[in-house]
Amino acid sequence: MKIGLRTIKTVVTATLGIIIATTLGLKFPSTAGIIAILSVTNTKTSSFKVGLGRIIALFIAIIIALICYSILGYTPIAFGLFLLIYIPIAARFNMSEAIPVNSVLITHFLNEGNMSLSLVINAVSLLLIGVGLALIANLYMPNVQGRIDTNKEKVDLEIKELLLKMSAVLSKKTNKINCERSLENIEQSIDQGESYAKRHFDNRLLRKDDYEVSYFQMRRMQLNVLQDMVELVGKIEIEHEIVEAINVLIKEIYDTYGEKNDGKELNDKVSKVIKYYETKELPKTRIEFENRARLFQFLTEIQTFIHIKVNFNLVD
Repeated sequence: MKIGLRTIKTVVTATLGIIIATTLGLKFPSTAGIIAILSVTNTKTSSFKVGLGRIIALFIAIIIALICYSILGYTPIAFGLFLLIYIPIAARFNMSEAIPVNSVLITHFLNEGNMSLSLVINAVSLLLIGVGLALIANLYMPNVQGRIDTNKEKVDLEIKELLLKMSAVLSKKTNKINCERSLENIEQSIDQGESYAKRHFDNRLLRKDDYEVSYFQMRRMQLNVLQDMVELVGKIEIEHEIVEAINVLIKEIYDTYGEKNDGKELNDKVSKVIKYYETKELPKTRIEFENRARLFQFLTEIQTFIHIKVNFNLVD
């Protein structure tokens, strides 16, 4: 059984929350521990948003509770009315995560039969202790930059290998099944890398940089093009001499493809290959024409594939 960092943070903050609340002489000190448990999240940004949202939502809850208890007394019916009003308001302002925690705090007034200033301060203090400890705990997050870089290299290598496999399919040295398996592996690597990138982004409170997330989104766009290319490549039946220029192009892409390559030179090479095919003798039969059309479409897909990287570097 593996105990993760979040589990350790949760245990420590919950324990400290109860100890601090007890030391301060607050009522219902265990509530501070429960709030801490519910406030420890996966990222700094989410922890900050959840904590701030619960604090704001508590003051709204106190006002609603004061009205309900004043009208109906400190009864279960009054608490039910409170929930009837509070839940839609909290949901409307995207503070749904605050509903369970703040509802528990409001039950303290029901149990005590009053909403004195000291009890209100007690409720606010319990929340601040739990949320504050969670925020402090989440100030430390493991650096996932290494995992992001590893996934970027893995995605790039898998795409390069897929291009070589498609080249082999064009030359009738393998079949399309190998390409389809590669597509699945690339998608998994992109998913994993994007997950790390988003976590890295959410753990930066002040200086936001979405380059890593955008990078994997760019590769996902290229993956969509690669999927169309794989569909095409299995339908092309053309002599080796005709496809040789594309195979040479694919080899050049393989040799230079990567994060640092802006794609401009590759884009020029694709344009040259397109012009080369425009000078070739026209097909003589319908079957030859259809295969040449598929080959040209395959080439334009390569161009789109490169354009995506070129545009990404221009925006970046």
